[in-house]
Amino acid sequence: MADNSLRKAVVLCAGEGTRLRPLTFSRPKHLLPVAGKPLLGWALESLATAGIEEVGLVVGHRPESIQRYVGDGAAFGLEATYLTQPKPLGLAHAVDSAREFIGENDFLLYLADNLLENGVAPLVEFYAAHRPAAALFAKEVPDPRAYGVLVTEGARVTQLLEKPPDPPSNLAIVGAYAFSHTIMQAIKETPPSARGEYEITDAIQRLVSSGQEVLALCAEGFWEDAGRPAELLKANRLYLDHIAPEILGDLDDRCKVEGPVRMGQGTRAVNCRLIGPCLIGANCTLRDSTIGPHVSVDSGTSITDSRVEDCIIQQDCQLHHLRSGLTDSVLGVQVEVIGPENSAEAPLRLLLGDMSSIRAF
Repeated sequence: MADNSLRKAVVLCAGEGTRLRPLTFSRPKHLLPVAGKPLLGWALESLATAGIEEVGLVVGHRPESIQRYVGDGAAFGLEATYLTQPKPLGLAHAVDSAREFIGENDFLLYLADNLLENGVAPLVEFYAAHRPAAALFAKEVPDPRAYGVLVTEGARVTQLLEKPPDPPSNLAIVGAYAFSHTIMQAIKETPPSARGEYEITDAIQRLVSSGQEVLALCAEGFWEDAGRPAELLKANRLYLDHIAPEILGDLDDRCKVEGPVRMGQGTRAVNCRLIGPCLIGANCTLRDSTIGPHVSVDSGTSITDSRVEDCIIQQDCQLHHLRSGLTDSVLGVQVEVIGPENSAEAPLRLLLGDMSSIRAF
């Protein structure tokens, strides 16, 4: 029997993340951290909060990493199933790859690199209240040419276009969709687009053209599609702006803390200025440095004689003698950056993959 409540979600995390290289050479982009948690972790928590019980994760690039992180889903309050999209042929094709998992059920489609301040619960509730063929999250953007674009009359969608060069509105589709099972037939009948992909916007347009009800809901709060380094850093800032202060590590009497700072157990700070919002993981060593605002530092990292601002620093990094500063940077795991003992140069801006090393001699 078909289930017309949203208990299942198809989560897309198969992309290679080419715009985030070199970070994604060694891991899927969905495991890159924002405010101390992988993008996929934020997505799964959002789904569980919204009442989703089962997730089908469509994997592709380095699927074993996704499987190690999510496991059977129990840690997130979910039941996880792993699905494979044979080739990256568009969102509709990815959904079609999940046809057996979906069965005859209504479902949520979520792009796991999309971060929503209020999660997907508002969309799930909206869908439950109205029971349309499809309900889409949407948001006004300054330049919608890089997005799927909606035209609406009130809440009702009248037209959808994928990345139009001359957008008829500034209403972009956010990466979360609620579908009745009717979308599966529409996908089956949708031909590939001019770029050779099976577009979910084209499939939804078939629903609209056949007279079925497709509704749009404005996504309140921030929305970030963390597909590039600048967007990853922006998402990091947005989440850090919501953290509550908590110091579990040790600060010596020369340290100064300004604003909300979270520090993990086993971390030791000596003669440091910590400027919130700032997140410091467990078992870090901080000495003679200024860290923050908008910095997330993962566990096991050492920072000495440095100035760090607006950065994502993953675990087990070594940063020393960066007196001119490190800013607007994303560092992978076990990265080493050592500056000269004396430097008056401009701050560094770095994008470094795992186990990179930069030393000034």
